[in-house]
Amino acid sequence: MYRKILVPLSNAAGSMDAALDAATFIGRIFGSRVEVLYARPSPENLILVLGKGFAGTMLENALREVQAKIARDCEAAHERMRGHLRQAGHSRDEAAAAGRVPEMVWREVEGPAEKTIAMEGRFADLILFAKPKHDGVTDSVWRSMFDAALFGTARPVILTPFSAMRPIGSRIMIAWNGSPQATRAMVAALPLLRHAQEVLIGTFGLGDDIHADTERLQDYLLMQGVEAKAEHLPASLRETGGVLLAMAAQFGADLLVMGGHGRTRLRQWTLGSTTSHVVGLATIPVLMVH
Repeated sequence: MYRKILVPLSNAAGSMDAALDAATFIGRIFGSRVEVLYARPSPENLILVLGKGFAGTMLENALREVQAKIARDCEAAHERMRGHLRQAGHSRDEAAAAGRVPEMVWREVEGPAEKTIAMEGRFADLILFAKPKHDGVTDSVWRSMFDAALFGTARPVILTPFSAMRPIGSRIMIAWNGSPQATRAMVAALPLLRHAQEVLIGTFGLGDDIHADTERLQDYLLMQGVEAKAEHLPASLRETGGVLLAMAAQFGADLLVMGGHGRTRLRQWTLGSTTSHVVGLATIPVLMVH
């Protein structure tokens, strides 16, 4: 059950509509609280950055200009959320009649975005991100926020395309390789898996134990009220990320569940090749847990 869904934003809030669409859709299923979190840089951090190129009155003027822009960006994002609520009014009336209306809450927190998200995300059941429209996953601000959510919270993260799909979770594919990350992702997705119409297990990288391991997963899911079929990828295949996405497309999946593999070096997070491929190219929502 997802009682609290977090939608993190920063100054780069261009993709918030897709994230709000997805969060609202899932929130209606579970009667969730959807919290939109806007991370504002603190004046102290701004001074540290601006102080390298300005001094005295110039620094004060530059700081005021930057603070004013942040305030405008914040208000613009808040207004977009209010607009989203107004547009969703008709659907919210229908959801209210069914007894499940997601509560939408706006919060502003001052501090570095990645640190704020790593802290706040731990107290959410699910975190929603949408890809930026133009800069893709190479956008540094967006990427630092996404990495903080995926690697710094131990919570499930759903990454949606810039234009969110509706519905989410009627046909779900689980990318399964028997790893702890894949296991955590599968368990985190159980609330959605129980609501799915069809579930496919796409297996890869399990060697000779692939069939026995998959059968045990199917038995476990059946105990959880989820009936799933399985399809096995040949162990010799390379470019696993592309093959997983092709399998998901052939199945008609509207959600892919997979472990978020990665490694750390010099305090910088780096996604593994399969995860990076899927994050970069997926055109359907992807639920990941590290």
